[in-house]
Amino acid sequence: MNSFKVVAVASSEETRLSLYNQLQALDFIEFNGVYIELSDAVRECQEVGPDVILVDLTARELDAGLFIQAISMNPETPCVIFALHREMDLTVFKESIRQGAKEFIQYPEDKPGLEVALKKHFNYLSRLSSQNLKNQASQKSADDVPANGKIIACFASKGGVGCSTVAVNLAHELHALKNLSVAFVDLDQVFCNSAIMLNHKPSYSLGDIAENDPKDVDESMLNKIIVKHESGLHVVVGSKSVLDDNEMISAELLEKALDYLTLKHHFVIIDLPTHVLDPYHQYVVERADDILLISAPDIPSLYRTRQYLDLAQKYLDMRKVKMVLNRYNLKAAYRMSNQDVESEFRYEIFARLPNDWELNVEANSFGSSLSKVNPKSDLVKALQKLALQLTGKEDTSAEPNGKPANGNGLLGKLFTAKNEPNQPKRT
Repeated sequence: MNSFKVVAVASSEETRLSLYNQLQALDFIEFNGVYIELSDAVRECQEVGPDVILVDLTARELDAGLFIQAISMNPETPCVIFALHREMDLTVFKESIRQGAKEFIQYPEDKPGLEVALKKHFNYLSRLSSQNLKNQASQKSADDVPANGKIIACFASKGGVGCSTVAVNLAHELHALKNLSVAFVDLDQVFCNSAIMLNHKPSYSLGDIAENDPKDVDESMLNKIIVKHESGLHVVVGSKSVLDDNEMISAELLEKALDYLTLKHHFVIIDLPTHVLDPYHQYVVERADDILLISAPDIPSLYRTRQYLDLAQKYLDMRKVKMVLNRYNLKAAYRMSNQDVESEFRYEIFARLPNDWELNVEANSFGSSLSKVNPKSDLVKALQKLALQLTGKEDTSAEPNGKPANGNGLLGKLFTAKNEPNQPKRT
């Protein structure tokens, strides 16, 4: 990247000349003059699509602030906005940042500060452009590697319902579909159960890169923590041992790892630890394409699941949330019928996974997939169907026995919405 585009708006002739002379002296800047009228600046932004907009707020804080807000909220003009003002007024500073400005510079008193900020952003765009070119060059053909893999987050609001087992075996079944490239990520940085389930002894984990600045984490570092398992899955674990004394990985580092994984794989399955509504959890569920909310048909599990659904409506696109009822043929609750539970809790079920305790115990004890131990079991068939549903290849309108998915059978009403699909009913 040799240069980037700038649109500059001044509030006076004096500032206009100062900005013009400074920008003209910078060899990495492209600009077509400095404007005083905001309407002229709007037209210029629409025509050139700038990387940076400089806005002088002095003596017209209200109008120029509204201009910043309008530009920052317009998805057709993705750019960085620098606010300029003759005074370091804290009130003006705070308001400009709220309206969408990235930098606030006292101008013209701090001309060097403006140059430093512009150079810093130019260097960032240059690195980004270089990385994109490198990724494109190293990417395989579209038949072998996806342009943008799908992220599926598996989560249970209560421990012990089999979330990790579902996540690991779903990854196996997705990989088995025409040999799709699948990455499995266990984000529990304390109790990393997937290593046992996969009979995997990791040499590196997410914790080993946790202390790094995200910009210093390169492809070679990420490749160290991504291990190709004998099953064909690419595995990333949160920790090597419960005794690891590593920092928790930041959302910025996790974003970099997921960007890399989605570039290389058709699916990235994430096993989320059982905690909710912290920034770490919120980043993953917002980033995910689908969220499999795993529950079991017992009162504590259903109660916690209902709580999570009520809270999640405040910050999640609920169309991404897909209920998976695990061990569905267990007795619903002590001294309660399934009908009693159904009357208290309704939400559409995306998939039902039958209970097969002995198969789970055997597979997990030997670090093997369920399908490898007993490929003909009802549980494995249900997981295979779930994998097909997530790839969009399975009709979800009916159960295997021909009955409607939201019928009146065992737990059929348990999560069935009476209004729109995937919309929990408030009680």
